[in-house]
Amino acid sequence: MWALSFGRLGQLALVVAILYWGRPVLVPVALALYFAFVLTPPSNRLEQLGLPRGLSVAAVLTASLGVLAVLGAVLVAQVADLASKIHAYSAQMSNKVGSLRGGGFKLFTDSSRALTELARSVEQQLGTGDHLSAVRVVPGGASPMQRLEEAFGPVLEPLAGIALVLVLTVFVLAHREDLRGRLILLLGTQNVTVTTRTMTEAFTRVSHLLLTQAYINSAFGGVIAVGLYFIGVPYALLWGAIAGILRFVPLLGPLVATLLPTLLAFVSFPGWQQALLTIALFLVVDLLLANFVEPLVLGKRTGVSALALLISAVFWTWLWGGLGLVLATPITVCAAVVGRHVQELRFLAVALGDEPGLNPDLNFYQRTLARASKDAYRLLRRKVSESSLVAAVDHLLIPALRLMVADQRLHAINQDAADRLVSDLDGLVTRLQTSAERPLKSRNIVGVAAESQADELLLRLLGGALAERGVGLHAVPPSARDSALAATLAQGPALVCIAALPPASNTNARFLCRRLRAELPGAYIVVLAPETEHHRSREAEARLREAGANQVVSTMSDATRLLLQESERAAAAA
Repeated sequence: MWALSFGRLGQLALVVAILYWGRPVLVPVALALYFAFVLTPPSNRLEQLGLPRGLSVAAVLTASLGVLAVLGAVLVAQVADLASKIHAYSAQMSNKVGSLRGGGFKLFTDSSRALTELARSVEQQLGTGDHLSAVRVVPGGASPMQRLEEAFGPVLEPLAGIALVLVLTVFVLAHREDLRGRLILLLGTQNVTVTTRTMTEAFTRVSHLLLTQAYINSAFGGVIAVGLYFIGVPYALLWGAIAGILRFVPLLGPLVATLLPTLLAFVSFPGWQQALLTIALFLVVDLLLANFVEPLVLGKRTGVSALALLISAVFWTWLWGGLGLVLATPITVCAAVVGRHVQELRFLAVALGDEPGLNPDLNFYQRTLARASKDAYRLLRRKVSESSLVAAVDHLLIPALRLMVADQRLHAINQDAADRLVSDLDGLVTRLQTSAERPLKSRNIVGVAAESQADELLLRLLGGALAERGVGLHAVPPSARDSALAATLAQGPALVCIAALPPASNTNARFLCRRLRAELPGAYIVVLAPETEHHRSREAEARLREAGANQVVSTMSDATRLLLQESERAAAAA
């Protein structure tokens, strides 16, 4: 076991090392795939209108590059202007925070000192202010090629990276079907169905998610830029673009995007009005998009949990820097989809997906077993409000009893723990049935618990289910079952229901069936026995029928329906 764990940790460390040291190759490929995912839907739309593949790809790329070039030029101009004025803004910040220091608050003193240090470091990085630039000594014997490399290297390297990403994007867009076929062939033709389904879902989900989020975040940035312009905050377009990009990071992105324009509004204006308006603008726009626009456009589910997206953003930012932040969402969505269809990578779907960690019945059993009564009652109450008490019994309470029996057979819990669990479930049912009682019609239905506390709980649940229909159940007290049962049988009931949780109660259930059949030949006997071992259910049912049972059911809904039906028939015959 330890060797297996260390082996998996070693594999994980190897993957992380490859991702880190392979950044020069992997980052351009990942960026090209990202742009291909985003640009494929508009390219397909142009092809549906009749344009050839080459013209549609060229048109989409030209339009995208044109928009990015214009926006980039404006943003670069605003960043340069902000850099030239950073010294003035830092002085204004120091003065304004200093004016607030008169009250003696240590917060303003520390904030002033921290902001002064931040402004000084920014000035040094940008080469602005009154500080002298560092002198770099160039060796006199450098060759012309070395001088050219030193002069143009910092410019040519990012240009070469952009050109590489552009070429890869064109190739992926132009040959996407061929690449899909090669990937299927690489994974093996025997898995063509799984591979095709995985790739189709990943492509559809990621393309829809990224393209829609790009539109929504662009609208978010545009609204923020317009709002900041009317508020009067300088460089409104720059802050809007940063807000649109940071909104790809769930939860923290809008918060981080709010800080800089709020700080600039605080510095640029004498009062607090513009700073508060800036905060209100970000808060209102983000809440409107998150609660109204995104659920309507994207749906309630994107396939990945918000926590997984947040952790993924932190991980890929640490691994690949700012580009990793942009690529975190598509990589996470693709990993979750692959884990959903490839059994060996199932852990990715569990760790990243937005499905609940446990099924409702298992979650209810786990919460009850942990004695978290508030959580268990909330789950039970929610199920009752969504459907009915009978459905809650069949989907939560009876499965919890089945799991309890299975754990007992595996010696995972002892008898004391099982009795405590049944007692807790009984308490939950009691809390649930504290509403005002409705008048019940007597239908002469008798309920008998076969043996254990779990059987008594089943009988109580059956009584509650019948009470919802306005029918009463006369339960035989288990403390004095023999004498009480004899007195009840003397009245000649027409309907009897035996509650028995297999396998422990099967023997007593058969004994009760024989006794009831001997004393009440004309009675209709129903046995409520939830199945716990499917391979023995038919054999157990046959033995109960041989002992005298008319019907054997395993769910509360079947028992309720059958008893109501037979009681109506008996009443009509009488």
